[in-house]
Amino acid sequence: MHSSAANSSPARLGMAGVALLLGGFLLRALEPPVAAPATWHGEQLAALAGRGGVMAVLGGLRAAVAGGCWLRANLAWEQRNAEAVQAWLELTVASDERPAYFWLNGARMMAYDVPEWLPSRAPAAVRQRAAEQQAQRAIRFLEKGLRWHGADAGLYVEMANIHLRRRGDPGSAARCYRLAADQPGAPYYAARIHAVLLCQLGRPEEALAWLRRVLATLPPDDPAAQAEVVRARIRLIEQELAAR
Repeated sequence: MHSSAANSSPARLGMAGVALLLGGFLLRALEPPVAAPATWHGEQLAALAGRGGVMAVLGGLRAAVAGGCWLRANLAWEQRNAEAVQAWLELTVASDERPAYFWLNGARMMAYDVPEWLPSRAPAAVRQRAAEQQAQRAIRFLEKGLRWHGADAGLYVEMANIHLRRRGDPGSAARCYRLAADQPGAPYYAARIHAVLLCQLGRPEEALAWLRRVLATLPPDDPAAQAEVVRARIRLIEQELAAR
């Protein structure tokens, strides 16, 4: 980015601010409505204060400001500027922690996109280290989301996916899928994947007990619940345990 007297003129800054606010309103128009938060979190206010404290007093404009910051994060993403992406993502969620969209897609940028921006000639060890660092950063981001946004099945599923796909850690993935499955309105597949991972980890007894518990809660008239799949998995584990 270039800095000059022309670029920093009041007129240009004013137009940039209007564009960010307008962009934020347009982005939020596409989002489902979210309930207003009961309180601001202390670390959330600290994050805003670290940027000058301006946004902490915006009140009703917080959604628009967050939308503008999100657009800036996407611009930094297009420019493959990892540091700017991180900064704008943090400011986005500090401005408005309510939309899960920000947390989920922000974590995906960190875990999946940023490591791919390394030069093609980068050694494999460097790539592996960058992938692990970015995965950990994404997980910390989602953990913050759980503190600020509140427990959410989608955030736990995203953490599980990152543990499994980016870190190769099925134990941590299994734990997060279990936490996801325990949330209201959780996708049915979270419970099934938890059981599969338990089996892969050499814990079939736990998987069997878990699936029996899950089966008792599945609605018989919802195809997405895949109750027959769960029953088949239970029978298979029972057979494997009996053959030991």
